[in-house]
Amino acid sequence: MYRRTMLIAAAAFSLAGCELFSSSSSAPPPSAAQAAGAPPAEAAPHVVFFSLGSAVVDAKGLATVREAAAAAKKPGVKAVEAVGHTDRAGADKANNALSTRRANAVRQALIKEGVPAALVTARGVGEGKPFMATEDGKRAPENRRVEITIR
Repeated sequence: MYRRTMLIAAAAFSLAGCELFSSSSSAPPPSAAQAAGAPPAEAAPHVVFFSLGSAVVDAKGLATVREAAAAAKKPGVKAVEAVGHTDRAGADKANNALSTRRANAVRQALIKEGVPAALVTARGVGEGKPFMATEDGKRAPENRRVEITIR
């Protein structure tokens, strides 16, 4: 029984290997935009997280900004958007201002990393678009963020 199972597994592995190394691939060739190094149409955003009440980009956030900047400097990028968010702790007016400060801090960090200023926009949305829905007044670290979208 063991030998039979091993033979079946070896045959399956052999067939899979033939498919992997054959010259006729079923995957379509890359598009001209992909071949030129352009980012995908709707890439997942890079996310920078913040401490409670802070608009300072910390070391971990700076690493994320550097990754986003590298992607933003590739050919074909037309726009980079930094959208700031807050959790639901605090007053709406204060959260709106804080989310804008966070977005502007990330925008400045992107520019410092070499992304052309004309490409980068920043805006804050306060607590209006949480990553994780919570009740009003609730502190939620995952909601204190700036999302960097590259188009």
